[in-house]
This record gives sequence, C-alpha cells and structure tokens, in this order.
Amino acid sequence: MASRYKTKNRMRKSTKYTFIIISIIMLVFSLSSLFNNLQEESSSTFTKEVYRYTDKFHYDYKINLVNNKYMTNNDVVDKNLAYVTDLIQNINLDLNYEYSASKQSDLNYTYWVEGKMQVVYTKNGEEQKIWEKSEKLLKEKTEKVSSDNFKIKEKLELDLKEKNKILNDFKQQLGMTIDAKYTVTLKVKVSTNVEEKEVIDEFSPVINVDLAEKTTKLSGENDTERTEYISKEYKVTEQQITIIIIIDGIITLIAVILLIHALRAKSINKIKNPYKYELNRLLKICQDKIVEVSTKPNDEELEVIFVNDFGEIVKISEELFKPILYYNKKENEEAWFSVMSGKTSYRYILKK
Repeated sequence: MASRYKTKNRMRKSTKYTFIIISIIMLVFSLSSLFNNLQEESSSTFTKEVYRYTDKFHYDYKINLVNNKYMTNNDVVDKNLAYVTDLIQNINLDLNYEYSASKQSDLNYTYWVEGKMQVVYTKNGEEQKIWEKSEKLLKEKTEKVSSDNFKIKEKLELDLKEKNKILNDFKQQLGMTIDAKYTVTLKVKVSTNVEEKEVIDEFSPVINVDLAEKTTKLSGENDTERTEYISKEYKVTEQQITIIIIIDGIITLIAVILLIHALRAKSINKIKNPYKYELNRLLKICQDKIVEVSTKPNDEELEVIFVNDFGEIVKISEELFKPILYYNKKENEEAWFSVMSGKTSYRYILKK
C-alpha cells in the first residue's frame, strides 16, 4: 500500500513556545493600547510621563576626641554610641548626594551647607523657641552638566565646643532649662528643561547634633531616597488617534494569527540522530517524486544496480519518468530508494 509523503505543520517545541509567548505579549500591549486609545478618542488631550528623577543622600561621620585619660579615638567607632560632650574635639562629616534622571538633559544645580543652632524652652508643656542662629558651613557652588546624573561629595569639620560653652553659661546665669540642637542641612537646587517644561528640584536633607548636654548623638535623614515623576499634557487630534487605533488593530490581528498557527502546529523535538536527519532531508526535497511502500520491493528476477549517490536516483527517476519507491526498514534503520524500469532496479540505500 503506497501513500504520498506529505509535510505537516510542524515546529520544534522551543520555537512553538517562543511564538506563543511573543504573540501573547503582542496581544497584551496592542489590546491595552487599543483600549486606551478608544477611551482617548472622545478627548483632545492625554497625559504622559516625560521625566523622572531621584534624589539620594548618605552621610558618614567620625568623632575626634581631645586627649584624655578615659578613652581614645579607637574607642568611638560604634555609631550607636553616645559621646561625652566635653571630650569631643570636633566632628568630621562626609556628605554624599546623587541625582539620577530617566533621560539626559542640561542640568543646572546649586548647593550649599547651612548650620543652624536652635534653642527651645518648655513652659507649661509648650515648646517656645528662644534662640536661633544660622551660618554657612559651605559657600554656595553652582555647576552645569549635560547628563542624566551627577554627584556631590563634600567633607566638613564641625567644632561645637564654643557653642556648647555659650549655651552652658546661658543656662547657669539665667537658671533656665533649655533644649538645644545644631542642624547641618545640605541644600540642593536642580533645574532643567524637558520638552519645553521647566523642572525644578529642591532637596534639603538634615543632620542633627545635640548641644548643651552631657552626651552628644548624631541623627538625621541617612540613606534617604526620593523619586518624583513629571508628566506633560499632549493635544491629540481625532485623526491621529484613528491612525493609532488602526495600527493597534493590525498588530492585534497579526498576534492572533501567529498564536493560532503556533497552537495548531505539531511539536517536534530536535533530531539528534544523523540518520533520521538525513532521511527527513531527502524525503523533504523529493516529496513530489517519492512513493512510500509498506512492503519490501520484490526484485528477485530483476537486475539490481546500486548507486552511491542519492542524486543519481533522482536523475534516473527524471530521465525514465518513474517514481522513486521508498521503503523504510525500521528494524535496522535502513531506507531503500528504488527506481524500477523493465527488468532493472536502480537502488540507493541510506544506512544508519
């Protein structure tokens, strides 16, 4: 019994799954865009994010002690410790700021560091500010870069001995119980222009230092991060929205066709057997000339001429206008290709 060799809709499993994933992704995005544009069809504007920026701040410090018989600088490495105020010589501050944005632009930025002493007196449970004094610890600096990020690194030395002395004298002479602190503020102002929209960012992280107390601790906004999003309103004509809807529809249709094709395809594994690979290749290139037979050709009374090249069988088939009979000996993996003419049989055997 003979049957024509027919190719089927086949593809490797990996290819099939890749097609399915790609088509699903296309469908999700096209349908989402189509839905949004259909909603926008009745309006003349839509809002889109055009810029995004993030401020990051980190500080570190080192307490330096005066010479004393109680402890040394090596004894105050733990940041969780409180420090004896009268033993502090000065404080080294490392200020680190980073600005990062979603796109490159011309960034103009100015920064300075402000120190402020604040004194509060509590009366009947109510805090009353009685003293405030500001000073610039770092003069204003202005820079300009064309980038999507920049960094600021500054080192400062704080010597608060004089301020502590003044506040202690104030408490003793006036007999008032006060709370005081010294704040260090890095003030950063960044300005840029994105799609004709001015963007201004002001960021002021604060570090607090205790004053006029037996012990001193530092606290504040360390490892802080803030992200802002800038949007812009665009005007859209009905004609533009219609074109976008048509494009979304075409992409959706392509995705559906691709998905159906992948789902209907028969999965095949990659052929690692060279014999099977070569057999499939021969069957594919000559499928219109090959007739598959289920029984071994009976050629006992025929002269059998063996050829060494499959191309010769194809050539003989074309010259004699005869089909190529294909018989598969599956038990020992052999494929016979025969062209029979009169009392002669031309044969090519593919072996494992």
